[in-house]
Amino acid sequence: MIRYIIKRLLYGILVLWGVITIVFFLFNILPGDAAQMLMGQRSDVSSVEAIKKELGLDKPLATQYLNFLNDISVISFHDADDPDNFWYFNRDKYTSAAKLFTIGHTVVVAKKPYLRQSYQSKRDVTSIIAEAFPKTLVLATASIVLAMILGVLFGIMAATYKDSTFH
Repeated sequence: MIRYIIKRLLYGILVLWGVITIVFFLFNILPGDAAQMLMGQRSDVSSVEAIKKELGLDKPLATQYLNFLNDISVISFHDADDPDNFWYFNRDKYTSAAKLFTIGHTVVVAKKPYLRQSYQSKRDVTSIIAEAFPKTLVLATASIVLAMILGVLFGIMAATYKDSTFH
């Protein structure tokens, strides 16, 4: 039984990693420039380059992917010493982080996932999701209850009126 549970957990983690990877590459391979969208149509080249550097969009795609995985994972690895380093541990970015241990210049941190900022509203995506979650929960619960009631009602009707027009 424990082997079955561990196997299912590993499959779940593998599926989650696959979805995260697909989402990352869809947003990074599709045409469109996030820095240009953030700055607007009348932006100059130096402003767009500064935004790309701030967001890490000037880095190779593999580095961006590793940074994305590092941001959304619960345990992440950061540079502890150099504030100019791309992997620097920034307390403003990871507000609820706790340092676990340090290996050389690398600090291992336990944190809640950092979902970055919205390009449009410049708010943290976590706060946007937290704001919308209660309404989404009410809508999902109401939908499930309605579907259960109608499903049971139609199931009873189909069983009761077998071989009639309701079936």
